[in-house]
Amino acid sequence: MLSRRHLLKSLGLSAFSLPSLSYAHVLKENPADEMPHPGDPEFWKKVRDQFMLDRNTVFFNPGTVGAMPKVVVDKMTEHLKYVASGVADWAYKDDNKEEYISGYNNLMSIRKKIGQLINTDALEIAMTDNVTHGMSYIANGITLQPGDEILTTDQEHGGGQSAWKIKEKRFGAVFKTVSVGKPIINATEAYDKIVKAITSKTKVLMLSHMISGSGAILPVKELCAEARLRGIFTILDGAQTIGHIKVDVKDIGCDAYVGCFHKWMGAPAGTGFMFVRTEYMKSLWTTVASYRWDNHEDEGFRFTQRGTGNFPVLKGLDAALDFHFELGPDRVYERIKFLGKRLRTGLSALPKVRFFSPSDESISAGITVYNIEGWTGTKLQDAYWEKAKMRPRSQGDTFGVRHCTHIFNSEEEIDKAISLVKEWTR
Repeated sequence: MLSRRHLLKSLGLSAFSLPSLSYAHVLKENPADEMPHPGDPEFWKKVRDQFMLDRNTVFFNPGTVGAMPKVVVDKMTEHLKYVASGVADWAYKDDNKEEYISGYNNLMSIRKKIGQLINTDALEIAMTDNVTHGMSYIANGITLQPGDEILTTDQEHGGGQSAWKIKEKRFGAVFKTVSVGKPIINATEAYDKIVKAITSKTKVLMLSHMISGSGAILPVKELCAEARLRGIFTILDGAQTIGHIKVDVKDIGCDAYVGCFHKWMGAPAGTGFMFVRTEYMKSLWTTVASYRWDNHEDEGFRFTQRGTGNFPVLKGLDAALDFHFELGPDRVYERIKFLGKRLRTGLSALPKVRFFSPSDESISAGITVYNIEGWTGTKLQDAYWEKAKMRPRSQGDTFGVRHCTHIFNSEEEIDKAISLVKEWTR
């Protein structure tokens, strides 16, 4: 585990400069004015030093794949070398040992940290490689009858919706979408459109907690409550939320949640999870079956065990989770939102800028999708790179670029991006 003292020392901060590991609560003995403010450039500059990003470029695309802190790379490399040199010493006999070969131990220490992150019991957590896998495990594992409806929005990622389309083609279920608008104006509008599309045949409500192509945060707590009243199974796609905004599955009230760590959490690719409420997980069929496929003592382990996995990658995930907790989740979320709002505020004052993200800041965070009138997304993406070596991601001809802000970005980088758009909109 990443030492709290080591991280504090590397950041040049005292033990009283950061919150406790229990979700960034300010220690009672610390005066509030001693805590770094989200806009403090010195604190976040030191955080930026923990990343290995090229100083000559600016990365604005953790919505696709994130940047790993040094400690994550170090932990992965360390274990990779160990596997290469000391594999003869590796434990093979007891699957409760944390070092027992990946895919055949229960990964309980990591699952506990994920449970802490999203507020659930580790037994309801299964490890996956990514959101697409988690969604597929649930779609393949749930029993639906011909004519049963799966309702989702018209803006879901292909990795979230495709498993349900297979369910339709193979088993006769009905895959149904509802248009929610782009941009979404507010949470009430989104809620009303989705609830209106529910019918007596709706058995599954599958939604992105945060829509990848716009950054809109859906009113998932209210929608899950309504679905529960109607006996509808709810599953949320959290590809863009983990490490980005607070996720509390007990407060949300969803039946299932799938997420990944290679975007906003700064973990290596190949790391994800699925949460399923115990009463539902017991009835799910496993897609990939190994020894534990029918052992219901640990439901999360039943899905986690699916053959030999990549232990160095899991070591990297473990380090990324520790890094996130050391900084304080709430502090991270505040910083991401602070920079996202700064970008949107600056761009909104410019002519010819059209937003596809919500103007309502209560349903926005670190993703902003926008274009310049008369431009394509590719043109805007390439102009950023050619002019300033900045890297947002094109969203096609109409929707411009998806511009993400993260803790390794600075106010100066945001302001530079705004000044470039100002130059291009004259």
